[in-house]
Amino acid sequence: MFITRLLFRFLFTVALTLLTVTALALPQASWQATLSSAIANRRQGNIDLSVGLFTRASQLARTDREKMIAEGELGATLLQARRLEQAQTPLHNAYTFFTGSERARYALDLGNLATLRKQLPDAQRYYEEAQQLSGDDPEVYASAALNLTRLLPASEKRHKLAAISEKIAQVDDPVKQIPLYLNLGNQARRLGQTELAYKSLQQAQALTLQTDKTRFSVEVMDAMAQLYEDQGRTDEALALTQQAVIDANALPPGAVADLLITLEWRQGRLYRAMGNAELALAAFERAVTHIEAIRLDIPIDYDDGRSSFRATLEPVYLGLVDLLLQAADKEAVTANQAYLRRVVNTVEWIKQSELQDYLGDRCTVEIVKGGASGIIPPKTAILYPIIFDDRLELLLETKAGLTRKSVSVQGVKIREIALAFAGVLRNGQDFHGYASQLYDWLLRPFDKLIADQHIDTLVVVPDGALRLVAMGALHDGNVFAIEKYAVTTVTGLSMTNTSAPPVRRVSSLVAGVSEFGPVVDKLSQARIGQMTDLAGSIRPAARGMNLRALRTSLAAAQLDSKPDSVSRTNALRESLALPGVKQEIESVGAILPGVSMLNAAFTVDGFRHEAESGAYRMVHIASHGIFGGTADTSYILAYDDLLTLDGLQSLLKADQFRKNPIELLSLSACETAQGNDRAPLGISGAATKARAKSVLGTLWPVEDNAARTLMENFYKGLIRAHLTKAQSLRQAQVGLIHREEFAHPFYWAPFVLIGNWL
Repeated sequence: MFITRLLFRFLFTVALTLLTVTALALPQASWQATLSSAIANRRQGNIDLSVGLFTRASQLARTDREKMIAEGELGATLLQARRLEQAQTPLHNAYTFFTGSERARYALDLGNLATLRKQLPDAQRYYEEAQQLSGDDPEVYASAALNLTRLLPASEKRHKLAAISEKIAQVDDPVKQIPLYLNLGNQARRLGQTELAYKSLQQAQALTLQTDKTRFSVEVMDAMAQLYEDQGRTDEALALTQQAVIDANALPPGAVADLLITLEWRQGRLYRAMGNAELALAAFERAVTHIEAIRLDIPIDYDDGRSSFRATLEPVYLGLVDLLLQAADKEAVTANQAYLRRVVNTVEWIKQSELQDYLGDRCTVEIVKGGASGIIPPKTAILYPIIFDDRLELLLETKAGLTRKSVSVQGVKIREIALAFAGVLRNGQDFHGYASQLYDWLLRPFDKLIADQHIDTLVVVPDGALRLVAMGALHDGNVFAIEKYAVTTVTGLSMTNTSAPPVRRVSSLVAGVSEFGPVVDKLSQARIGQMTDLAGSIRPAARGMNLRALRTSLAAAQLDSKPDSVSRTNALRESLALPGVKQEIESVGAILPGVSMLNAAFTVDGFRHEAESGAYRMVHIASHGIFGGTADTSYILAYDDLLTLDGLQSLLKADQFRKNPIELLSLSACETAQGNDRAPLGISGAATKARAKSVLGTLWPVEDNAARTLMENFYKGLIRAHLTKAQSLRQAQVGLIHREEFAHPFYWAPFVLIGNWL
């Protein structure tokens, strides 16, 4: 929790305003009234209205000082709303204008902004400046000290927190002390300094009794209840949490909506620990209801840099799923199906939140979700694997309904085998043991059902490390899964448009790079390091970067110290070359009607021009596509520049793509970070950003001849044989299996179809 909270900033604003109150004229009174209204709305959680009012206050200002007060408050509000880019300028303007302890407060805000941006050296500099400028103000000094302590390793924090407690005691205003003691108590609790945590939170709690009920009073009860829960004091934790819920519900909803999530989540955990499954289920459902109500406003990153999905959303959703499955066990068939349907809906919420978290963008996923139909065609089954710590739950949905199977295997074991399987496939090594084990866990429980219902397409909604698994390469002891039925994946059925394409023979845009141009000069050392780490273990036969040549050239030319040298450029250009792409573009272009762009023709501007000029239903890109653990570390290389996921969205924003989404986006030379179970979300994210119904990508770099052959046969199946995308890919993969030189899954298994499979 950053100490520049709403009440803290409110008091600061009042202090600044009082300096000029004796000289107020009518326009100034309007400024003050607008400013006060903006602060009041911010305290109530009406952020958008507050931003508008602060902007208006800045316009009404009669003096530079008034203008900077309004700008500073605007910046603090935008920071609270996690609108980081927008917050920078007004905060910096106020920081530059003010001096002394007034400037110190904006240095704190800028430090918080830098922390959220993961710019920790800048954050430390701002916090240290705030501490130096604090003068005789113990409040500002303690605030800066608390934030500086947050940046330290755990081993260095312990001895500093007690000293900060002494400084907080010197603050003469109880209202100002509350957030400081709360911050201190939370830090001490996380470090296991139980005595200091109790003391700090008890002091904060005593101070809240002297003030009106505010968000801070609820936060203090929440923190104390968490400390009780950590110590196994279940009854006390539950009583305090229940009181916090009552107090929170008495406050304006916008001020405490996020707190109600954590409070109800804790109630659910405590009831579950006490063996009361019914009340636990009700509490978890309320927590999820609160999440869904404000999901678009939940920041992607929490104050300490953790992913909001990993830290809070996923555990709440999974807790609800677990309790729903327990409830389903006690019901007859009809009620059982209703509970399983609720499980599927909750899992879909998990998938939506996870992709939002990956992209750092809530709204794009909501748009895609709105276009999803969720209809399951005949002979199709949807598999939901759900990994818990102690077991694997499987839900299979067909036209006949939902079927559940439970497998007794620890979650860590599933991850271990999934990562090992992905690794041996990526390196062309022996895979049979892992392939059979995963088949036994994931697919064998449904062998009879799939055969009885004549399922020909299995759509998997993978969980965690299973995203790294080439599902078609699972082996039943006799044949691969892909030899029995088409295997494809979706990020979530609720984000998948399952409508069949209106026509197969459509115009296509085919682009690729075999020899890279000016983009090489725009690759930073960080990007090069990411590429090297990404594909460092790929077998030499794979399409992709010539990493040995890259490393050798870098070392010989000492390019790390000469980032703009000619030798660096030549080494990169040589190592990035994709000689097989030229033939792939020619062969694919001969099958797909439309426009082809190769090498210098495939520039970012050229691609944009073509995208805007034609109603392309298929887009095929053969170039390095790098997908890391976040959208920020995911991009495609054009001839002249990097094409980020946001850039791809920008290029494909023409009206024709909004009205008629791209049927298929193919990325034939992409690669995902080894061992990072979030990386495959980058392929899904590319489809989402491009408004494509489905995307065909690869989990690792593939051999040129295998890639060209598979792509040719895939498109022939689509265009000439009129197969579905899933069946066309299956036919192309099986074709490689039957060729001795390509039979190993290394050659055909990395190709994954994500999204619409029809």
